[in-house]
Amino acid sequence: MGGPVARAATAFVTVQDIDDPCVWESASPPWEILASPLTGGPFRNRKQALVTPNWLLYRESFLGALRVQGMTPAGMLGFAVPIRLGGLSHYWGAAFPEQGLPASLPGALDARMDAGQEHVVALLRLDWLRAQVDPLTALAIEQCAGVRVLPAAPRGWRVLGTWLRRLLNRLHADPRVLGYPHAVATLESDLLGGLLRTLCLAAPRPSLVAATRRQRGFDLAIDYVRAADLGGLSVAALCAEVEVSQRTLEYAFQERLGTSPMEFIRRLRLHAARRALLAAPRGGVTVAQIAMTFGFYQLGRFSADYRSLFGELPSATLTRLGVYTGANLLG
Repeated sequence: MGGPVARAATAFVTVQDIDDPCVWESASPPWEILASPLTGGPFRNRKQALVTPNWLLYRESFLGALRVQGMTPAGMLGFAVPIRLGGLSHYWGAAFPEQGLPASLPGALDARMDAGQEHVVALLRLDWLRAQVDPLTALAIEQCAGVRVLPAAPRGWRVLGTWLRRLLNRLHADPRVLGYPHAVATLESDLLGGLLRTLCLAAPRPSLVAATRRQRGFDLAIDYVRAADLGGLSVAALCAEVEVSQRTLEYAFQERLGTSPMEFIRRLRLHAARRALLAAPRGGVTVAQIAMTFGFYQLGRFSADYRSLFGELPSATLTRLGVYTGANLLG
């Protein structure tokens, strides 16, 4: 019926292929569900899943129609991105909201899945979400999920669905990246970033917009970056640490560095990877290992960004002789 494809300490991918509704109920934790077939004929559910410490993401399809009732997992926010729906596809008694994504907070679940329905479902930990975004954004997301719709334009959620499907396909084809905690952390941040770009939330008012507040936020952010582990560094963690909104930090970095916090962190990580490549012993490590250590899980994109910044491929840097000794300016 299915089992793990690859497993690591903190993240893994798995597949399920189930032809019995009762077995499907048993195999669906952390959901607590009851499945009631709505039509005669065979039943089949197929899942392609990714599990990380803070996300459960899966693409699934249904051969037969059924009603699903139960409970959304405790401590998690859930949402669905449709790929293919039908006339029986309903969420809490209503048709799919064209201007949003069906969503739920911990509590009751009631949905009808049509034969042939396909969608991507995501669950993310609420405590992690609250730690990653500013309080106003977290509140806006939870308020929308409380009324069971995350607002999003059709074009936006279709783009999100396409990206999530491709991401799942790529990780199932090569799950090695999931063995690297920093790469998993970056992956989780990218998933959240994809969701935030898709949502049409009411713009939260900046809590403090004065230049002095931006200056303080920038100074604290730079101090934090100096001491941080670059491989696991994210803009969300930066905002949470310095207690300013992402918008405030964006303004501050544009004013003082002419770039965004995300781009600044990306460049720091690329430079750190370059130093590691230069310092690596011949034959002792691969480009992929160094890239993933510093949180780069899309190796093709890493190579392209690296070449754009440094004028050579990372493999060329790795094979260079005697360029870097590891000494710093102050000895």
